[in-house]
Amino acid sequence: MLDNLASRFFACAAPVLLTALMAPVAGAAESRAASECRSTVLNDKEAEAVCALPTFQTDRAVRFQARFLGSHDDSVVSLRVVTLSGAPVTCKEGSKTESRFEDGEVTLECAVTSPVPRSGGELKVKISMHHLQLDRTELLID
Repeated sequence: MLDNLASRFFACAAPVLLTALMAPVAGAAESRAASECRSTVLNDKEAEAVCALPTFQTDRAVRFQARFLGSHDDSVVSLRVVTLSGAPVTCKEGSKTESRFEDGEVTLECAVTSPVPRSGGELKVKISMHHLQLDRTELLID
C-alpha cells in the first residue's frame, strides 16, 4: 500500500517539480535582450548593419548576429569591419566572422564587450558577401 501511495505521489509531483526546476533555465534564455539592427544592402557584394546600443550601467557583453539565406558551394561571406561608437574593435575568440562554401542558412557572429556607452553609442558592421542573401541582423545583450 505504501509503495502504491508513493508511486501516485511522484506521478503527480514530478511534472510540477520539473516545471519549477526548468523555470530559471527558461528565464535565463529569455533574459537575453535582442534588438534588430538597421541593415542596408549597398550592392550585390556589400552590406552594412548599424545597431543602437542600449544604455548600460556596467560594461556588457554584446553579440552581433547576421543571418544569411541561399548559401551554396560558391558562397563567401565575412564581417569585414566592426566598429563600436566609431572605434575599430576585434571580435572575441570563438566568434564566427566568415563562411566559405556552406550550403543553406548561415549565421555569422561577432562578440565584443561594450563599455558603458555615451549617448548615441552604436555597433556598426561592414559585411562582404558573394552569392547569398542577407536575411536579418540583430544585437544580443548577454
